[in-house]
Amino acid sequence: MTRKVLAAILITGAAVVATTAVAKQRGATATVANADALTQQDFKKRIDAYIAVHNEAVKDVGALKETSDPAEIKAAQNALAQRIAAARAAAKPGDIFTPDIRNRFRELLAPHLKGEDGRDAKEIVKDDAPPTVPFKVNAPYPDGKPLPTVPAKFLVNLPPLPKQVEYRIIDNHLILRDVDANLIVDYMLNAIR
Repeated sequence: MTRKVLAAILITGAAVVATTAVAKQRGATATVANADALTQQDFKKRIDAYIAVHNEAVKDVGALKETSDPAEIKAAQNALAQRIAAARAAAKPGDIFTPDIRNRFRELLAPHLKGEDGRDAKEIVKDDAPPTVPFKVNAPYPDGKPLPTVPAKFLVNLPPLPKQVEYRIIDNHLILRDVDANLIVDYMLNAIR
């Protein structure tokens, strides 16, 4: 073999190795992106399934009529909560916040917990937190306890929710709360580290 042929073979081989490495790297990036998309899709599917249960319960007990009577509001809220809890009798922690979803949410929240801004955000969350909230699926959120605000910088990274449910952070835990039924739908311990 001539030197030119040998050089051409070596250059071609190096190009193939480099192309393969780039393709593998792109494949790994696509796999990570696809895994993230699948996790987000799974969360949406689980939220949609819960909303279907919520909406069916509203049909069964009737929509809350506009009233200023706190007793009527509480009675309607309790009826809705009981219907949802009955429909989800087998519900358990992690039905919505699965291990993959919990890991992804921690990744989404982590950048906002670093440095001085992170310390400030944690302090805001702790200042608003009620002293005791039961971390139990289908449990009512305690009456008269404050509903801590979730800093906007946290919400912007989390997947949006339909109006029937909301995120609440209690200490360093994340709760998914049914707004109309005042019910804890699911929770995630140690969401904020």
